[in-house]
Amino acid sequence: MHKGRAFAEVIIPSPLKEPLTYQIPPELDLTPGMRVVVPVGRRRVTGVVAELVAASRIERVKPIIEAPDGQPVMDEALLRLGQWIAKYYLSPIGEVLAAMMPAHLRGESRRVVSASEGEFAVDGLERRILDELGRSKTAIGLKSLAKKFPRGFYPALDALARIGAVEIRERTRRQRKKPVSDAENVAPPNALSLTAEQQTAYEAIEAGVVAAGFRPFLLYGVTGSGKTEVYLRAMERARSAGKRSLILVPEISLTPQLLDRLQARFPGKVGVIHSALTAGERWEEWWRIVRGEVDVVVGARSAIFAPLPELGLIVVDEEHDSSYKQDEGLRYNARDVAVVRAKLVGCPVVLGSATPAVESYENCRAGRYALLELKKRVERRSLPAVETLDLREVWPTSSDKPRLLSPILAQALRDNLARGRQSLVFLNRRGFANFLQCRLCGFVLRCAHCSVTLTFHKSERIVLCHHCGWRQAAPEACPHCGHPAFLPVGFGTEQLEHELAELLPDARIARMDRDTTVKRGSQEKLIRQWQRGEIDVLVGTQMITKGHDVYGVTLVGAVLADLSLNLPDFRAGERTFQLLSQVAGRAGRGEEPGRVIIQSYDPQHYALRHVPAHDYPAFFAEELEFRRALNYPPFSRLVHLRLEGAQAPAVEKQAKLLGDWLRAQGSRSAGDSQIEVLGPAPAPIMKLRGRFRWQILLKGKKGPALLALAAAAQARVPRTSRWRLHIDVDPYSML
Repeated sequence: MHKGRAFAEVIIPSPLKEPLTYQIPPELDLTPGMRVVVPVGRRRVTGVVAELVAASRIERVKPIIEAPDGQPVMDEALLRLGQWIAKYYLSPIGEVLAAMMPAHLRGESRRVVSASEGEFAVDGLERRILDELGRSKTAIGLKSLAKKFPRGFYPALDALARIGAVEIRERTRRQRKKPVSDAENVAPPNALSLTAEQQTAYEAIEAGVVAAGFRPFLLYGVTGSGKTEVYLRAMERARSAGKRSLILVPEISLTPQLLDRLQARFPGKVGVIHSALTAGERWEEWWRIVRGEVDVVVGARSAIFAPLPELGLIVVDEEHDSSYKQDEGLRYNARDVAVVRAKLVGCPVVLGSATPAVESYENCRAGRYALLELKKRVERRSLPAVETLDLREVWPTSSDKPRLLSPILAQALRDNLARGRQSLVFLNRRGFANFLQCRLCGFVLRCAHCSVTLTFHKSERIVLCHHCGWRQAAPEACPHCGHPAFLPVGFGTEQLEHELAELLPDARIARMDRDTTVKRGSQEKLIRQWQRGEIDVLVGTQMITKGHDVYGVTLVGAVLADLSLNLPDFRAGERTFQLLSQVAGRAGRGEEPGRVIIQSYDPQHYALRHVPAHDYPAFFAEELEFRRALNYPPFSRLVHLRLEGAQAPAVEKQAKLLGDWLRAQGSRSAGDSQIEVLGPAPAPIMKLRGRFRWQILLKGKKGPALLALAAAAQARVPRTSRWRLHIDVDPYSML
C-alpha cells in the first residue's frame, strides 16, 4: 500500500464498472470533476476524476499524464448523479459518463498552443518545443504538437506554461451568424399578466426557489393554460436569486419556439443542448455552460446532464412524454433523473403537463409531489369542441370503400380552408402503405434483418424498414411468383397527404414525420413556416401533437385515432388519451374557437371517451383501476430483461435457463418483496437488425429487491459473442 501519496479514482468512458486508480504527479492540482488524460494499456484515454484518495492497494500505479482544462467539467452533484444512474439503471459507470459528456470532451483534447512574446532562457526539449511554436504563424493543436515530440512532451510543456513561455487555450471556432429569430414577435418580459391560477402556481414555485431546497411540483394545466409563462417567471426569480435554471422539452422540434421566448427574457444568456447539434457545437455549448456564461439551458433528454453551476430550478415540460425515456444504450428516463438531480442539488423541480403520467399524478395523491392546477385557458379562451365519429357508422357495409378522411372531416377541412384558417391532421403511422402484398399468391415483402414487414413509400418508390433502416427499390412484380399484382396494403401519412391534395387542390399542404425531417434544420424550417401561416394543412405523426402554439389553427382531425390502442403495451390506453388530448389542444389557441374531429372504430373505449370533455381526472380514475387489477405501475415496479443473439436456438435456450433460475430466486422472497417472473417469451419483434430476441419481465412492489435480482441476472449472464443481456429498469417499450 502506498501511504502519504495522492491518488485519483478516474472514470473512463467505457464498459468498466468501477473507476481506475492513478497516481497524481506533484505538479498537478486536481479536484473531482476535472478531466485527465491517463494511460490505459497502450492507449491514452480521457476520463474524469471521481474522487481523490490518500492511498492505493495497487502496488504499481501509473501516473496521470495531464489535466487538460485547469477546472472541473462536472460539479460534485453531477458526479453523484452519474453514480446514482449507474446503480439504479444497472449500467457501468463508464457508460454513464460516456452518455453524460459530449463526444469532444471524451477525446484527448481540443486545445491549441502558441508561443508567448519575449525571450525565455530554456534549453533541451523545452527549447525545441518553443522553436517549433516560433516557426508557426498560428497556434498548433496540442495533439499534433505532441506527435512531433513523443518523449517527455507533457512535462516539458507544463514547465514552459509555468514560466509563461507558452499559452495553452481551448480551440475556438468562428462564431457563425445566428439564424434570424422570431423573438421579436414574442411579448417583452413580464408584459403578460398572470391569471389567478397562474399566480397561485407561480407563488408556490417561487417560495421553493427562495427556500433553495428540494421540492417536486406537478403543474397540471389544460392545453393553452399558460404553463410556459409560469416557467419563465420562475426562472426569472431564480436568476434574481443568483441561481440558474434548466428546462427540458421532449422533442427538439419544440426548442425553436421556446427558445424565442427564452431569448426575449434572457438575451444572450440561453444555452441549448440537443442531439441535432454537431459534436463541435455541443462541445462549445458545454464550455459556455461550465463557465457560467448562461442563465438558462434548454434542450431535449440529454440536457439533463448540462453542467450548470448554481442550479436553482429544473423544469420538465410535457413530463408525460415517452421521448424522455432512452431506449438504447443507457436506458434512463430524463424526467426521473431530473427529480433525482434536483434532490441532490437541493432545488425545486417542476413537472408540467396537460396529461400527466399516471405515476406522476399518483405521486401527488400520495403526497410525494405538490399538485398545482391550471384548469382554464388564458385570456378566457375556450377549450376546443371535440366530436368523435364512429367509423363503423360512417362506412357501415363492406361494399363502401373507406377512405382515410370521413365525409364530415373532409367537409370541415374544405370549410376551414375557405375561411383562411389552418388545419392539422394527425395519423400516427408513417409511409404510404403498411406493406406490399401479392394479390395472387399472398407473398408479403419483409425486412431481411427484422421480423417486420417493409413499409411502402410511394414518392421514392422504395420499401423501408422503420426499425433498422434497410431499404430497397419497390419491385414491380411479386418476387415469389412473378405476378404483376403486387399492390400496397394499409395506409400512412404519405397516403394521407395524397388524399388531402386530391381533396384540397389549392391548399398549401406539408407533411411532418421522421421521413420529411431527416435533413439538418428541416424540422425547424417546417415549424417556422407553419407559425408564419405559410402552410394551410399540416399532416403528420405524433411529432405534430407536442406543444406547438400556432394561433391560426382552428381545426384538428385525428385519423384512425385508436391505432395506438392495439399495441401490446399496458400503457396503450394512457398513450392514446395523451396523444389525442395533446393534438386536440393545438386547436383554438388564438381568438377563434377550435374544432376537433376524432375518427375511431372504438369511440367507447375509456381512453377516447373522456377526450371530448378534456377530463383527465376521469380518465385517470379508470386507468388506475385497470392498473390496480393487473398489478401494473404505480402499484408495482417493472424491470425488463431482453436476451439477444445471432443464433435463435442458443438465445432461446439461454432465455429459458435464465427464466427458470429467476423463478427459483424469486420464490425465496415473501411479502412485499415477492417478485413475479413473466416469461421468457419471444419479443413482439422477435428479430431485429439480424439478432433474435427473447424477453423476461420482473414485477414487484419493492424496487431494491427487483434491482438486486436483475443485477444477479446480469452477473449470471455475462456478455459474450453468442448473446447479450439488456436490462431496462422502469421500461416504456417492450417491443
